[in-house]
Amino acid sequence: MKLANRTRYSSSIPNRLLREGSWHLLPLYYLARLSYLGAEGIENSGSYHFADHIYVGKPKGRFAVGKLLDAALLSLPSSRSFRSRFIHSRDVIVKRGLENTANSYRVLSVPCGIPRDLIEAARELEQHTGGQSLRTTFYCLDLDPAVLSETSTLLASSKLSNFQLIQSDAFDETAYPAELDLITSTGFAEFLDEQSLVRFYNICFRRLRPGGVFITSSTVRHKLSDYFLRNIAELLASYRDEESLRALFAQTPFQHVALERDQVGFQVLVTAARVV
Repeated sequence: MKLANRTRYSSSIPNRLLREGSWHLLPLYYLARLSYLGAEGIENSGSYHFADHIYVGKPKGRFAVGKLLDAALLSLPSSRSFRSRFIHSRDVIVKRGLENTANSYRVLSVPCGIPRDLIEAARELEQHTGGQSLRTTFYCLDLDPAVLSETSTLLASSKLSNFQLIQSDAFDETAYPAELDLITSTGFAEFLDEQSLVRFYNICFRRLRPGGVFITSSTVRHKLSDYFLRNIAELLASYRDEESLRALFAQTPFQHVALERDQVGFQVLVTAARVV
C-alpha cells in the first residue's frame, strides 16, 4: 500500500491544464498554492497534513493573501463538514471510555495519520478522571514512518504516555491488537474501491471484542470542492452516501450500523457495533 493517498497523475498540473485548454484555471492554481491547504492538496493529495490542517482549523499561508485564502477554504461547507468526522470520533471515544467499567479500554486508529481525535480524547478522559486514563491504551497504526515520527513528537510535547505506535499496513490483520473496544478510521474509505473497503471493514470487525464499536465516515460530494480538487489538485476521491454504505456494511457481520449525516451535510458519520 502507498505511504500516502496520492492520486495526482500529472508531472505538471499547469502543463496539463494548458493541454486541455483550461488556461482559465491557471490563475486559480497559482493563487491556491499560496494557501497552506491549497498547496498541501496540490503537492500531496490526500495527505495526513491536509486532513490535520482542517481538523486544527487555523489558517496558514504565504503572505497575507495566502492566509486569507486559507481561511476562506477552511470555511467552505465541505471543510466544515470534513472536520465533523474528527469531532465525531473524538466524542464517541470519550463517551464510551467514560461508560466503560472494565479494567481496560483499548482504542485503535487505523490508518492513524496525525491521531488528533485520540490525543484530544485522551486529554478529555484525563480531565474527567485520572483513573480512566491510566487504564486506557491508545494504539496508532500507520504504514508511513513519517506519520508515526510526527505523532511521537506530538505525544512527547503533550506528555501523554498511554499510546503505542505500530508501523504496518492497514490490511495486515496480524498487526492489529486483539480484543479492541473501539476502532476508528476516517479519511481512508475515500481512497478505496468497494471490494477493498468491505475487506477492511471485516478486518475491523474481527479485531473488536464483543460489544466493541467501529467508528468511520464517508464523504458526500460537494460540487465546488470536488471541481477544485479534481481539476486543480488532481485529488480523486470516492464519494458514498447512506445507501451505498448500507450496501457495503450488509457484506459484513456488523449487527448494528448507525448512519448519521453531519449538520453541514457532507459527511456520513458511522457507528457500527459488534454485538457477539
